[in-house]
Amino acid sequence: MMLIKPQYIARHALGSTRHFTTSRPSPAKQKVVVFGGNGFLGKYVARGFIQDADTTVQLVGRTKNDALRHLGNQILPSVSVDILDRQAIMEATQEANVVVNLVGIMHEKKPKYTFDNVQHLGARNIALAAKEAGARLVHVSAIGANPDSTIPYAKSKGLGEIAVHDTLPESVILRPSLVFGPEDDFFNRFSKLAKILPFVPVFGGGKTKFQPVYVWDVAKAVVKCATDKSVSGRIVELGGPKVYTYREMMQLCLDQAGTKRPILSLPWAVGMVQGFFLEKLPLNLFTLTQDQVRLLRHDNIVSGTELSLTDLGIKATPAERILYTYLRAHGLTSKNKRTHRMIQPSIEDELRQIQEIRKQTPPNLEKELEHMMNPRPRKRV
Repeated sequence: MMLIKPQYIARHALGSTRHFTTSRPSPAKQKVVVFGGNGFLGKYVARGFIQDADTTVQLVGRTKNDALRHLGNQILPSVSVDILDRQAIMEATQEANVVVNLVGIMHEKKPKYTFDNVQHLGARNIALAAKEAGARLVHVSAIGANPDSTIPYAKSKGLGEIAVHDTLPESVILRPSLVFGPEDDFFNRFSKLAKILPFVPVFGGGKTKFQPVYVWDVAKAVVKCATDKSVSGRIVELGGPKVYTYREMMQLCLDQAGTKRPILSLPWAVGMVQGFFLEKLPLNLFTLTQDQVRLLRHDNIVSGTELSLTDLGIKATPAERILYTYLRAHGLTSKNKRTHRMIQPSIEDELRQIQEIRKQTPPNLEKELEHMMNPRPRKRV
């Protein structure tokens, strides 16, 4: 089978990119400022906006990153801004017609960059700046956002949504499910883990439901909501055309990568214990936190009560059409579909660190295990 390179898919997903190298008209009719523009989704959103030759895009991140400047003069020099510096955010949004907030974290860097500071207070700062600039705001949140959740990640996402709509009621909020694409952290990560581990683990039978959505579809939704006044003040939930269980998604990952591994279900309590140890390590391929395990207990699919990709006129892309193009192209498989490559030194070091931490049994571990095996009844959020 001839494999399609990811860059070709990206090129045709929103149209030809040939005009990217041309000079933009002066002056541009629209300036778009994208916070969190240095991340996975940011580069696709930027490419989506510059399909309009009269639009310029400025990427804003914690550090400057001009990796997209080769696309032409429509990509302005990037700006470095701290999400908690309201004045700097105000300055970055001057003369903006559209502001897009893609800022989100999966891991806290205490004491400053906590979930609440970044995804709640940071979202408020950006909304205030957009309001001051008279700009339209598209805020990207996540399915599962809930201000009443006991999980800090989900709670901060929910509070961020409230802050955005309270500050700028006409803002559009997008809630994507699991986003996949050539640089995604989920499918690439599990494909790599499948090369190292003798089996692929899932928790609680792998029954949790997901609705993975293609990164280009999310980017198109952002662009659409930035210009379509009919969705002002609305929430749009973004999911792919098919719902998978956690186990089915792991099998899909293995099949698309051409790798054979058994899928083994582990009790939720085991996941919590793993998270207890692994969240103490620096970020690595094996990173898992207790909050992430808790999140895995909740379905991550569109509710059906909000707008969707279909309402935006966007046809969702099946994961089966895309995954193999980058899981195989990234060299994660061999011709016989099962490899036994030697583990790289960096991964050996990570395994050694994990073994050392496991030797340090915390004094309250037995009590914690007992609590997890016999949890107190509480309302799930």
